[in-house]
Amino acid sequence: MNQGVNRLIRICFFVPFFFDLGAESRPFTFPKDHSFHSGYGVEWCYFVGILRSSEGKSYGYELSFFKGIFGKETEVFPVHFAVSDLENKNHKTAQTIERTLGGMAGYDKNGIFSGDFRLEIKGKSAFHIVAKPKNASGLSLDLTLNADPSKILLHGERGKSLKSRNNPNYYSYYYSIPRLSTKGELKVEGKKISITEGESWMDHEWSSPLGSTIKAELSDRNNAWDWICILLEDGSELTVFNFRESRNSASESFGTFRSKNGTVIRLEKEISFLHDSSFWKSARTGKKYPLYWNLRTRSSSQEAELDLRIEPFFEDQEFDSRPTTGFSYWEGAVKISGTKTGKTVRGNGYLELKGNRD
Repeated sequence: MNQGVNRLIRICFFVPFFFDLGAESRPFTFPKDHSFHSGYGVEWCYFVGILRSSEGKSYGYELSFFKGIFGKETEVFPVHFAVSDLENKNHKTAQTIERTLGGMAGYDKNGIFSGDFRLEIKGKSAFHIVAKPKNASGLSLDLTLNADPSKILLHGERGKSLKSRNNPNYYSYYYSIPRLSTKGELKVEGKKISITEGESWMDHEWSSPLGSTIKAELSDRNNAWDWICILLEDGSELTVFNFRESRNSASESFGTFRSKNGTVIRLEKEISFLHDSSFWKSARTGKKYPLYWNLRTRSSSQEAELDLRIEPFFEDQEFDSRPTTGFSYWEGAVKISGTKTGKTVRGNGYLELKGNRD
């Protein structure tokens, strides 16, 4: 893609991530809503997870499909793909950005594709994801993912997820599917790896309805978020994020907890999601990231009282996406330890850090 288009992507794709919504609550329909939505300007659907090979080795992965708009109506489709060898502390990435021109990207009720990357929708909570980038021939992924439809988790108010109490124009439509049973094959540095078990987390958000007159002034340099999904060994699940409008804004925190028996608890001011004073500095981009976190929640429901420590499996899990979306971020596998209702609990998850800590 030429430099002019790439520059527009950097300006237009991530600038409006949580803005220009101007819409009311809407019902969700699955599997239809797993695909992209033509009436919205910004959208992503991504998968992260920790997998186990037939040889007993552990790997983390990310496969993220994005949709953005530049100009008045031209859709663009970046994809980010990463595999982390958790034992050897090795992180490999690949990425692309395509348009529908020439049939290089697109979406319909059956799935999403962009270049060498594909998401096939097989049912209400069943997927086949494929990543075979030609520009990283020794790196690939081919996985099948399945869960019971009851695992679909709507965030916020029936899927309308507020990002800021100070400015309610910041919101998106947002759901997840935790604990997708995952099997298939990876290829890392040319070696085929049979994946016999694993759990994935699917996250899907869309915002910015086309034609809306409600806009908030954002830029990719000013807003930021810290996000985590957590799968605890006792069967409960949690996602939490901090959102900041600008470099000088205090974080506003939101979260969703689901117990093993299916009880869902929304969390807002009950959350403390803070990093410690240490930062890891990327030799690749020069950017600093806080990778060690403490997460505490308090709730009227005792089962959602958590005191957790979050640490990366290893530090260098940065994704340098400057060629496709104009900036870098950290997204990687993390280990969880701590207490839940006073009892020891452990787990794992994925942590994402974007923006305003350059």
